[in-house]
Amino acid sequence: MPSLSNKQRFIKNLTLLFGSRVLSAILTLTANIYLIEKLGASIFGEFAFGLTLAGYFISIADTGLSPFGETAVAKNKNKSNIAETVNDISSARLLLSFISLIIIISIGLVFFKDAPRQRNIIIAFSLLPLIYSFNFSWALRGMEKNHVILFTNFINSLLFLLGILLIVKNFNWYLTAALLYLAGNLTSVLIQTNYIEKIVKKIKINFTINAVKKTVKDSLPFGIFSWFSILYISYPIIFLKIFNNNKNIGYYYITYKIIGFIFMMLNLTGNAFIPVISDAVKENDGIKESKLLSEFIRFIYTFSLPAIFGGYVISRTLIIELFGIKLIPATGLLRIMVWSVLPVGISSALISYLMVKNARKYLVKSASFASLGGFIFAFFFIKYYGLKGAAYSLIFIELLMSGSLLYFTYKTVKIKFNMINFIKVLLSSLIMGFIVIELRQKLILSIIIGMFVYTMLSLILKTIGKKDIMEIKELLTVKKVG
Repeated sequence: MPSLSNKQRFIKNLTLLFGSRVLSAILTLTANIYLIEKLGASIFGEFAFGLTLAGYFISIADTGLSPFGETAVAKNKNKSNIAETVNDISSARLLLSFISLIIIISIGLVFFKDAPRQRNIIIAFSLLPLIYSFNFSWALRGMEKNHVILFTNFINSLLFLLGILLIVKNFNWYLTAALLYLAGNLTSVLIQTNYIEKIVKKIKINFTINAVKKTVKDSLPFGIFSWFSILYISYPIIFLKIFNNNKNIGYYYITYKIIGFIFMMLNLTGNAFIPVISDAVKENDGIKESKLLSEFIRFIYTFSLPAIFGGYVISRTLIIELFGIKLIPATGLLRIMVWSVLPVGISSALISYLMVKNARKYLVKSASFASLGGFIFAFFFIKYYGLKGAAYSLIFIELLMSGSLLYFTYKTVKIKFNMINFIKVLLSSLIMGFIVIELRQKLILSIIIGMFVYTMLSLILKTIGKKDIMEIKELLTVKKVG
């Protein structure tokens, strides 16, 4: 089979990762729509808080092992290296997951002893770090075996959705909903483990102090970065829990899930970019690194700007058609939070590059700056402005993160920014948004019209060139031949 160019490899990786997450996101969002109807906004808020808390401890248990392992596998794809990396990281993650499990259970028992429902949800989700310790998406991305991720994510989300539809009846079934979430994740992990064992023969767990210590030490800077990242993302929900109520947590969480769909796509572009930029870094080719990163930034804003303006203009229609008039307060949130898409996209590009460059101190400094600044901003804005303050906090935090990453990245490589192309993309996005507003169609038709208008304007203004189209055409031809 003909070898793929860097852009074709990126597109192939992104297509598979995007497909897996789109399927997963659609199914999970559908499950959440039914879940919020059956549990009510308040109990759904408790469910969301339990997941947020578990997510933070998943990050602690990972300690940056996943991104560290992904870059290690991407740089050296021979079986012996993969086996060694999988064994070392699995051992460390499993041990740290046991510690996380104990801490989460303790939090549930000590701080929520007078809130039995929230306590039960937290204790149920304490198993998530343990399950995630055998999630091998990081290794599969590094090996560019993204079709496996597509399949397992689909199975995970489908099982959760079917469980919510067929089993959960009303708010009394909140714990069953949590267990169904765990069951979907467990099934996905078992399939991934079986696939990995076909490559490495057998996963060998080694709990010796020296082995775990060395692995964690190597990945710790990535872990600190992940901890800060999870922490500042969690600020709005944490402070809404302190200063507000579970109902508003539910509004924020479901809105974040919608915006999170776009965030997910942007993060996937970063994951797809890692194997490509790894080759340039391995060759120590600074010019190639600059060219690839600049091209990637162009791709990011070409996608982000229409997503922002499109999301803004269809926000009301989207909320009403998906969730009904009862969740109309989420419309205002969505119109605010959608502006965080561009800084998140830029951050995803720069994080991927700095991870491959092993620029650990820059990642840690950026995340700690965003975490500290975000804490101060979120505390006061949510305390005095409530739900809208949470939405503005998200934008502010993501701006801090992308700004600090840009500052440190420029110390490593020069990024070429095409201002004329950026203005063309911005103009195309504005015109697209105006046309969608004027036509006032239903959700699906509005999205189709927006995509069509933006594509036509991109071709007319040449923000998408002939070279880009030919690269995609060649990739499709290669896939068909293979």
